[in-house]
Amino acid sequence: MSLYQAAYFLVAIVFVLLVTARGRVLPLLALLVGAAGFGYAAGMSTSHFTKAFGLGFAQSVNGLGLTVLAAAFLAAIADAAGATAWLREKARGWRTRSVPLAAIGLVSGVASTPAAAFAMLTPLLRALGGGAPRSALTLGLSLSGAHGLLIPAPVMLASATILAADWTLALAYGLPVAVLVTLVGFGFARATASGRPVEANSSAAMDGNSLHAPRRAALALLLVSIGLVALLVTQSLGDIASEPLGGGSNREFLLALGRPPVLLIAGVALMLLVSLHREEGGFGEQGWVGRGLASAAGLILTLGVAGGLAKMAQETGMPEMNAERLLGCHPAGALALLLPFAVAAVMKTLQGSSLVAAITAAGMMMELVAPLGLGDPAGRTLTALAIGAGAMTASHLNDGLFWLVAHAGRLSPAAAVARFSLGTAIQGGVALLALILLRLVAS
Repeated sequence: MSLYQAAYFLVAIVFVLLVTARGRVLPLLALLVGAAGFGYAAGMSTSHFTKAFGLGFAQSVNGLGLTVLAAAFLAAIADAAGATAWLREKARGWRTRSVPLAAIGLVSGVASTPAAAFAMLTPLLRALGGGAPRSALTLGLSLSGAHGLLIPAPVMLASATILAADWTLALAYGLPVAVLVTLVGFGFARATASGRPVEANSSAAMDGNSLHAPRRAALALLLVSIGLVALLVTQSLGDIASEPLGGGSNREFLLALGRPPVLLIAGVALMLLVSLHREEGGFGEQGWVGRGLASAAGLILTLGVAGGLAKMAQETGMPEMNAERLLGCHPAGALALLLPFAVAAVMKTLQGSSLVAAITAAGMMMELVAPLGLGDPAGRTLTALAIGAGAMTASHLNDGLFWLVAHAGRLSPAAAVARFSLGTAIQGGVALLALILLRLVAS
């Protein structure tokens, strides 16, 4: 039955891609219809599928919606204060805009979630990248690749903890592979997407009073973006269940620092204070608040529907059952790393959450590392890294990061699959190959 459910899930994905290809159907509506069709085809009753969908919708909006809204408010303030236009003008003289974005993505990949980090960096991305698809792809692929391979990113942290991997070795192996994967993502984005900026028409939001200090507003945007990503990284440190960073009474405080309400309140307050931006009626419907809400509403709802589809897939048990089918395969030698990678990749592809994929795959591999010849410290560490790489492969319609990249790069769902989803799959394959080579050297 699980194979049939996976086939129905694939049909739902193809349906969404086909009906949204020419822009005649909103992705939100297509996702909703596709989710309902998948639910009924998979054997879910109306009450079961609506309950699962509603729960996934609520979790997605609660976990990512306010973060996206915070980014939209920052972007609206930056536009009105002249920061976006000022930074965009400065970036015109750069030979490439993608190199700094790739570096930012590599460092920010250790944040609590790559989707939240991407959202917080979106206002800066709009300014530096000018809305070019290449810029969005570069940042998204860099975040995705680093998140699966670097500690203390939760995906890598979870798999390393469950498998009792050596954290020092994880950093020694994971950092060069993460850099390699980032370079691969950078090259793939350059080869497949346009780097030509798409100028945003923000002049309607500006007047002589609001453009009093665009340079200061640009500095404020840069500092606030870095600060908010730092809060997300701090939240990752809170996931470490041991002293001195994440244990005891400090843990909840660290976790709270990266939660959406804190990002929203702290980000907007700091942006207004540092930039000294003043706009008549700014807090009303016609001001930056209203413009931010209008720009974010559709994306937030789409993220919620995508979360509903992901939760429905999780509720069927289909991802675990299909991943378990792979456990009978026992590749020999360094090729044994294929198994943990494939298990995590199947989980990720079918249910969308990288963290759930990493935790589940690591649990499945606990008793298999020794029979596979991976029971030594290096083997356990490389197994954890293989799971992290697989848990980021491949991002598509049931993943919030996919929709954020598509929205920022002005890509249709089909174009985003052909670029971002394929890019994450290639990054995963390159990471797996690098890990196999490291295993051959280490053994």
